[in-house]
Amino acid sequence: MKSMVIDRPMGADELVVKELPDLQPPPGRLAVDVVYAGVGYVDVLLRRGAFGDLVPLPAVPGLEVSGYVRAVGAGVQGFRVGQPVAAMTLTELGGYASIAVTRPELTVPLDGPLGSLDLCTAAAGIVNLTTAYMALGQVARLRQGDHVLVHGAAGGLGSFIGQMARHFGAGRVYGTVGSAQKLELASSLGYDELFLREGFAEELRGKDGFRGLDLVLDPVGGGMRRASQELLRPLGQLVVLGNASGAEDVPQSMLEAWLANRSLTGFSIGGYSQYAPSEVGEAAKAALHLLADGVIRSEVFGVYPLEKASEAHELLETKNTVGKLVLQISG
Repeated sequence: MKSMVIDRPMGADELVVKELPDLQPPPGRLAVDVVYAGVGYVDVLLRRGAFGDLVPLPAVPGLEVSGYVRAVGAGVQGFRVGQPVAAMTLTELGGYASIAVTRPELTVPLDGPLGSLDLCTAAAGIVNLTTAYMALGQVARLRQGDHVLVHGAAGGLGSFIGQMARHFGAGRVYGTVGSAQKLELASSLGYDELFLREGFAEELRGKDGFRGLDLVLDPVGGGMRRASQELLRPLGQLVVLGNASGAEDVPQSMLEAWLANRSLTGFSIGGYSQYAPSEVGEAAKAALHLLADGVIRSEVFGVYPLEKASEAHELLETKNTVGKLVLQISG
């Protein structure tokens, strides 16, 4: 099988395709012939060696795939060879390959009720869409009328969070972006208004009738995290979803959180899927139904062959994308 292996911290231009032995599913797993694989900023961080010993190298990046079931491991039920599926390879990685091994709990059939969902859209959406669904519905427990701020609002995750917040009944949905060209995307991604990251806090405070935020969702990190907390109203919540900026951790004072009546929560879908894979899988099915029914739309910025994964990584590093990038592995 063809695969892209990261054996050491490297630059995007060092990504090359290698031939490896075909994978066979161990008991309790599926093997999938991959047609599409999603590309996320976490893949860039993995390539740079940002996770250290948490993700030992060598490793094959890729958290999400779509394709067809190649083989069914012993003990797995409910799947058949040739069945179209989308899967989150959150615990195994391995998406940048022509064959991936997946957990059945994190694999969603794309026939039956989800038969209208094409493979590219499913691969582009399954991880970020499920993250948005769980972060808003199960972690933050968004309430009708809540005022919400989302950082990285036009990225692969943010482009879903704005729409999902609107679906769950948010009263106002704001977002921040890194370039002026992205400001015009507000309404198409579910936002009432988008702001440039520089100076976003002052702009929000200056809005007529601004009453503070009920919820901030932050996959970016860095100094904006502190500024965001100061915009929260009493009993407001900040949900940390990542650190795409690569900035140093922002120290937190629990005493300050107590006195200000604010809360800080973290959600990592990868970590939670190891604890409760069936719960994450059910959330993925529900989220993909919203995509298939047209309630949420997916923004695919570009599709690249596996051999040009470096170009996708370079685009992500320049933060000059909207929505999701996808690799086409076969088909």
